[in-house]
Amino acid sequence: MSPIGLIIALVLFAAACALEVFLAKRKAWWPGLVLPVLWFAYTLFVIVAAVTGYYYVYETPLSVDIDLLVSFPLSMLQANIPTFVLLAVYFFCRSRRRREKQMDKMQVQDL
Repeated sequence: MSPIGLIIALVLFAAACALEVFLAKRKAWWPGLVLPVLWFAYTLFVIVAAVTGYYYVYETPLSVDIDLLVSFPLSMLQANIPTFVLLAVYFFCRSRRRREKQMDKMQVQDL
């Protein structure tokens, strides 16, 4: 990947993280889960298509079963690193919101 492509990818991921923070801080809980679910669905589709043969990256003499058993979990783990980052941002923002909500309850009870 060229340096310009890497910079563009990092800027796009930073924008996705900023959008995730905005969505996670909303009152409803589900908008913050939209981006991680979409990313997981996309990676699942791409990896299943690559392993089953709809999209060949390379051909190996191994059978599909062995290739599936070896490459699928590792590929899923590697491809879903952005999903884990987005989920970490979501849970961090929601925990802060939950703590602020508890503090508001305590202040009301003190009155």
